[in-house]
Amino acid sequence: MKKEFDEREKELKAILEKCDRTINDLPVGSLKIIHKKGNPYYYIRGNGKDIRDKYIQKKEIDTIKKLAQRDYEQKIQKSIKKEMTAISRYSKSMPDITYEEVYDHLVSGRKILITPHFLPDDIFLETWLSEPYEPLYFEEGTAEHYTNKNERVRSKSEVMIANALSKAGIPYKYECPTFLGKQKIYPDFTIMKMPQRKIIYWEHLGLLDDHDYLSKSMHKLDNYESNGIFLGDNLIITRETSDRPLNTKHVLRLIEHYLL
Repeated sequence: MKKEFDEREKELKAILEKCDRTINDLPVGSLKIIHKKGNPYYYIRGNGKDIRDKYIQKKEIDTIKKLAQRDYEQKIQKSIKKEMTAISRYSKSMPDITYEEVYDHLVSGRKILITPHFLPDDIFLETWLSEPYEPLYFEEGTAEHYTNKNERVRSKSEVMIANALSKAGIPYKYECPTFLGKQKIYPDFTIMKMPQRKIIYWEHLGLLDDHDYLSKSMHKLDNYESNGIFLGDNLIITRETSDRPLNTKHVLRLIEHYLL
C-alpha cells in the first residue's frame, strides 16, 4: 500500500507542477458565465478595489478560453493539494507493519504454531505451484515439444512462450484445468501475477488458417468473456497463421506490458 501511495503522490506532484507552468502562461483573472435565454455571456470577475465584472465580447474567444483554462487548472491544484494532504495524514497513521507483514516478522518457532491469515509471497507462490492437477493428455503420435524446464507442450510457439515466462521469473501452470461456469477447460497457461496475486490466462491460437479451429477459438473467447474474463485484463491472446508465425519479440512485449 505504501508503494501505491508513493506512486500516486509522485503522479500528483507531476500534474501539480504542470498546472503551475500552465497558469504562469495564462492571463490573470477568473471567468464568470451568465446564461440569458440559453446564451452564455462572459465576464472577468472583479477583484480588489474594482469589484465590478467586466464583460468580454464573444469575439475575444481566445481570452475567454484562457480564463476558463486558468479556472480549471486552479481547481485541479486545489483537488491535488487536498488529496496529497490526505495521503500524508493517512501514511503517518499507518502501522509500522501491515497485517499482511505480521507473519513475516514472527520468529520461526512461532510461525510453525499458527495458521496465518495472509501467507508471505514466497510461501503463497510455493503453495500455488505445488497444488497437484491433471493436465490434458497427449494423444499417441502427437509431436513432442519440450520447454527448458522439460515440460511437454503442444507446439514450438508454446515452447517459446513457456521459456519466455520462465526467463522473466513469472510463475505459471501449463494446461491446468479450471471451470468456466459448468464447463471444464484447459487454458494453455495459467499465470499467477505477483505481487497482486492475480490469475491471468494465456491462450495461444496457433492454427488460425483452419476454419474449424478458428470457429472453436472464437467460441472459446466468447466463453471467457461470458464468465468475466476479458482480453487485456485477465486474458492474454497470441495468434499465428502459416504466413505470420509467432515471434519471441512479440511474446516479450506482451510479458513486459501485462505481467511485469
